[in-house]
Amino acid sequence: MRMVFVFLIGFLGGAAFAAEQPRPAGLEGEVVLTRLKPVKVNADGKKITIDYGKVFFSQVTLSPNSENFGNTVKIKLRESGQPDPLPSIGQEQIGVRYLEQEVSLVNGAQRLSLPDSDKRLMHANVGAVMPFRYLDIYGWKGEFSEDMVDVEAARSSKYRQQGGTLFSGGGHAEELNRLLELSNHTIEATSFAGVFVDGDRERLPYEADAYINMLGWFANVDDVTVPRRTFDFLVEHPSWPTEWQAHMIFMAWADYQYTGDLQFLRKNYEWLKLVSLDRAISSKTGMVNIKDISWFLKRELKVTYPLADIVDWPPSQRDGHEMKPSNTVTNAFVYMGFVRMADIAHALGEDSDRDKFTKLAAQLKASMDDRVRRSDGLYVDGIGSSHTSAHSLFVPLAFGMVNADQRGGVLKALSEKIDGYSGGFPCSVFMAQYLLEALFQSGEDEEALSLMLNKTDRGWFNMIRRYDATITHEAWDVKFKDNEDWTHAWGAAPSNIIPRFILGVNPVTPGWAVWTVKPSKVLKFSAESSIPTPYGVIKIIYDYPARKISFAVPAGTVARLKIDDAQVDFGPGQHQIDWKL
Repeated sequence: MRMVFVFLIGFLGGAAFAAEQPRPAGLEGEVVLTRLKPVKVNADGKKITIDYGKVFFSQVTLSPNSENFGNTVKIKLRESGQPDPLPSIGQEQIGVRYLEQEVSLVNGAQRLSLPDSDKRLMHANVGAVMPFRYLDIYGWKGEFSEDMVDVEAARSSKYRQQGGTLFSGGGHAEELNRLLELSNHTIEATSFAGVFVDGDRERLPYEADAYINMLGWFANVDDVTVPRRTFDFLVEHPSWPTEWQAHMIFMAWADYQYTGDLQFLRKNYEWLKLVSLDRAISSKTGMVNIKDISWFLKRELKVTYPLADIVDWPPSQRDGHEMKPSNTVTNAFVYMGFVRMADIAHALGEDSDRDKFTKLAAQLKASMDDRVRRSDGLYVDGIGSSHTSAHSLFVPLAFGMVNADQRGGVLKALSEKIDGYSGGFPCSVFMAQYLLEALFQSGEDEEALSLMLNKTDRGWFNMIRRYDATITHEAWDVKFKDNEDWTHAWGAAPSNIIPRFILGVNPVTPGWAVWTVKPSKVLKFSAESSIPTPYGVIKIIYDYPARKISFAVPAGTVARLKIDDAQVDFGPGQHQIDWKL
């Protein structure tokens, strides 16, 4: 058997992947295999091409007919629509999966051999899986039936899509549907290891990736075990970016908002206090300079590498951000971590800690306002910088750090940044989450929607139109990251942004006992949506032509309708109201 495969493994910083990789505990039975049905089979006499419609992490079993016993065929598995590997950029091979094998067919079923790297994080009962959409066979003799090739896709056994949204009625309805299809399939397909992973190249949980995946998971799936298993893995195996530590606090708070479960917060409370980085505040500047105590945190957190600021990834997506030791974006994440820690302490009845973290947040903001904020309200990139990146605008804005009287100037500067990228994202796929949150929370819904639907090379439709993406990519385009992979759930922000900000459905109290219905002013078309909660599935119909909203309130909950300045609460049952935007 001859095998050729194109694959690159590396940490965010480019180091080689360790030979031994930690494995999440308790995955037996947590991953299931489901047989895929082809959407198209084409046989032109020279080769057979099977298209499974979307990329899945799958394995292949061949069961040839008697005419092919002993015959040698060539098999290609590929993510890309083109038949050969994508060309290299510079000295690095683009991280798009492609595998080629010559196989001597036998009488009976035979599993196609996959690289050992495709066994990472997988339980032995499942085995290796590789992301691909297309399967090519060269040299097949005689008749062929799709039953002779068995492709089984792996996914978490907990993934059962109970939530989802379908838009209709023109306008941007179909474009939003396309974004949801892309993002929701991303969340399903990348659940193949039973934990949230950062993509195929590394196949490891990372805190920031996991948080975005988690928000989309909760919008689609009534399950907390996969997010919590991922969280537990990250407690044991934290990663190196400074800002990623705050995402553990964000994950814990999101879990509480979805479940209302205090036990999970209590179990992890001491760890959350550690990753708050409260001990990293410099007595000289009042801001975090992670280099000052990175050695200490490396020991305390047991990270493989010393902590370092990341701001965005790859570095080319930082909008020229100056990486100063006292970094504005890093400190904004620490600030928001303090705010959430105060919330968590309050939920747990830890009043002294609540006061401590509230004070820490206020002090950090005051230090940042004093040292890195200009008189017009714009933050520069860090102490000693005179430059303001898009990130130094939208991250503090998303975290409520911009004073109300200066928000207009920050939004104007941010809009100019977006215009400078021809209406595309001035940041990476990952940071799109926070830019969109900043815009929607500031009432700039039109600009946020325009960004989501932009057709430049810095948006989701570039993935869809240029590469026929079915899973979100690690970067907006291969030209922005030489070794990007095409299976990165940190790009699945639309799965949570659309229900939270366009439909306006969010928990008011932890566990969804009270929740909001607050449709965006950009919702000028109809929508049907289901959102899972611990009390059952919320179902809402926005009938735009009739200007009516119909919604079912699960027993034990209250729906709080907010339109303009009006607010009305509705108890359990079916309701219909007039909808005037």
